Amino acid sequence: MNKNKLLKIGFPVITLIFLSLATTAHLPDENRNYTPLHNDTLFCLIVPGDIAKKHQYPVGYHYHLLQQFIKDQNGFLCLTELPDSISVWEALLGKMVRVVVLDAAKDTVPEVMEDRVIAGPSLNAKDHVWVYLKEDFEVMQAMYGWFNSFKHTQQYANITQRFYSGKRDFTYPGYEGKLSPYDDAIKKFSKTIGWDWRLLAALIYQESAFKMHVTSPRGAVGLMQILEGTAERYGIGPKGLYDPELNIKAGTLFIKELSHILRDTLVAQTEQIKFVLAAYNAGPEQLRECRNFALALGKDPNVWSSVANAIPLMRENEYAHLVKRRFKGDETIKFVDEILDRYERYCEIIE
Repeated sequence: MNKNKLLKIGFPVITLIFLSLATTAHLPDENRNYTPLHNDTLFCLIVPGDIAKKHQYPVGYHYHLLQQFIKDQNGFLCLTELPDSISVWEALLGKMVRVVVLDAAKDTVPEVMEDRVIAGPSLNAKDHVWVYLKEDFEVMQAMYGWFNSFKHTQQYANITQRFYSGKRDFTYPGYEGKLSPYDDAIKKFSKTIGWDWRLLAALIYQESAFKMHVTSPRGAVGLMQILEGTAERYGIGPKGLYDPELNIKAGTLFIKELSHILRDTLVAQTEQIKFVLAAYNAGPEQLRECRNFALALGKDPNVWSSVANAIPLMRENEYAHLVKRRFKGDETIKFVDEILDRYERYCEIIE
């Protein structure tokens, strides 16, 4: 979401905490067990974005925090994104979302919202806060009481360390033997496709740098950059793509589909992963045309290096009669090379 599109007239959210609570009869009772979301769905919007180069993943951090809260509530969590035409405040007022996660140090609240919204406690050292409509005060009470208890647990410390280390290394910062904050899910779903989990991690890094809610200009979403149409084939709705496990599940099901297509060809097992990676980037139809083009040039269509060497010629005028449409292909070749190089580095530093 473009934060510049938020209304600029306002004041920091952290100030709003005190203004809002001052107009409320009672502070939430931390010792009381509120469960207003039992069997209900909590629609949330997370505004602070991931900064992969600094190994800071607030989206994943807040996702896991909210997941833990909603688990204790026996409810359901749904992360959502907004089109550029709708602001955070319109979504909150229109009840498209029930909770918004904001950066109190950067994001501002419009003055016209002063009497409508309320904010909870600071969730971390970055001054991120949960913001709600005042009329949703019961949910605010439940979350406030839950967090003030949960923040003293080792589980909270682990989540914070997991997503906010700040160290720079090939390994996942702060945890020996980790590549990303999502290793458990990557290992789980890599088994379903028979891949080394480090190879799947290398692909995910190439697609999103482990940033959970990144969206491409083409509409691809999440860790594995899945299109809604692709996810729907596997029974995963659009909102599910913002769930890291469901996103990885969709990505691995797509890999399984691509692998099945290639099994019906003469591609050797040792070459199959390279062709699957190429198809993941360019699409299976485009890969088929690349292989047919290589064959027309007398090259082996079942060896990736031969096909990769032929691809740059697909945009040349003298070969236009051999292709359905021009294909630059540089991105796809780079995509495969960088993933395999990263996979080799991962294998050197982690088992």
